[in-house]
Amino acid sequence: MHLIEAIIGHAKCLPNEIALYDGEREITYCKLVQRMKKVAGALQNRGYHSGDKIGIISKNRFAFVEIFLGAVYAGCIPVVLDPKWGKQQTLLVIEKYQPIVIFEFDALFNVVSSSNTYPKVFSFSNNSLINYEDWVEKHSETVEMKKGNELLFIGFTSGTTGIPKGYLRSHKSWINSFLTTLKSFQLNNMKHVIAPGSFAQSLSLFSLLQSLYFGGTFHIMKAFSMKDFQRHCHFGSELVLFVVPTMVNAMLHNKEYDKANIQAIIVSGDKLSEEMKRQLKQSFPYTKIYEFYGSSEASYISYLNIYEEDRPNSVGRPFPGVVVTIRDEHFEKVSVGRTGQLCVRSELMFTGYYQSETTSAIFREGWLVTGDNAYMDEEGYLYIVGRQKNRIISGGMNIYPEQVETVLKKIANIDEVMVTGVADKYWGERVVAIIKWQNQRLLLDETIKKHCLNHLPSYMVPKQYIAVDKFIYTSSGKIARQKMNEMMKGEIV
Repeated sequence: MHLIEAIIGHAKCLPNEIALYDGEREITYCKLVQRMKKVAGALQNRGYHSGDKIGIISKNRFAFVEIFLGAVYAGCIPVVLDPKWGKQQTLLVIEKYQPIVIFEFDALFNVVSSSNTYPKVFSFSNNSLINYEDWVEKHSETVEMKKGNELLFIGFTSGTTGIPKGYLRSHKSWINSFLTTLKSFQLNNMKHVIAPGSFAQSLSLFSLLQSLYFGGTFHIMKAFSMKDFQRHCHFGSELVLFVVPTMVNAMLHNKEYDKANIQAIIVSGDKLSEEMKRQLKQSFPYTKIYEFYGSSEASYISYLNIYEEDRPNSVGRPFPGVVVTIRDEHFEKVSVGRTGQLCVRSELMFTGYYQSETTSAIFREGWLVTGDNAYMDEEGYLYIVGRQKNRIISGGMNIYPEQVETVLKKIANIDEVMVTGVADKYWGERVVAIIKWQNQRLLLDETIKKHCLNHLPSYMVPKQYIAVDKFIYTSSGKIARQKMNEMMKGEIV
């Protein structure tokens, strides 16, 4: 299985079909393959060989796609670096992963160019000496594809501290995942796809490559904004959206776009609140709406059709071909309804982490240990209790912040919430809720506590509530828990 072969096939059979559209410009499959080959020719002319790592630091743009595909065509391995990282974090990643060359845009990383200890850097920006278009066009497209490398690319988990872990993805695992998309979400077609997040994040990169694999038009957005989103909605019909809940929230609060053009909304990254599900059903009565649970390492795990399956708090049933088991601390299988560590097995999983002992720890007896605690009901629906690493131990009781957050999100005026544990002499850890209100705060602490007590045991109810104007997010759109904890140190008493 090789991703590039499918794209070349589209260029031969449907040369004038649009592969990429950015709201202003478009590029056909024929042109995309030509430019992909030119990039590959440039890499081969410089003596880069199959298996060499090619770093890319870029916001979402045509050039990112051309360089990524060109590297794969040349048998090299794209290393997708996040442009939102700080310089020091980026330097540490480059030291560890040692790409032979780096392509960077927007002067995001010009510190590399001044150091002889780092790889060759092609820097393309308004102020750089090299123009990307001129650089591409001067190279030949008469190069042969190198197919020996099973590894598709190296991506990175969106951790908030330390060096992000590089995960390895093969052609086979993602092509299997692409096919699972069609089986599970019952799409009419994938002619137009939007995934507004950064290509440095697994969901958007997956959606991009999936769209190209099936011969669709991928709509590139440099960043999510409703103005750009409206433009893309008017351009294509039967759009398939891959979004996170924060984007869904923006869509629900803005009515100025053509909803009739949206075939499906597929949500991941976090659970939709029951209120958001209700609003989605009301606003998009003729649109297929799914939410799915997965990870960069596991790919798809489970999914839920919000119209057909009324299972509050569930992340749905496993995808076709995905086997799920819940294990205790001794790795023994637990009974239905009991909480344990979630493990999965499928043909969709990643290869492992780059040069990391963590790979052996995350795989056990052929199972991928997700790091999430969960349980399954008698009908096979999966419920995520929380991340093991986020667990709070208060008064000797295990508390998972996600469970408390789910209850708090049922309060209509709460826009976003994060629950955390704070060191406490008496309790060991004290449960604290950090809340961003939609408009003005309307509920007193005691009213919030009463609401929580209706849904939670008393030991899980937060003992302090703190209002904030905004949250810090990771580059994948999730709340950056560690950074929020650091920011709130002076506020929590």
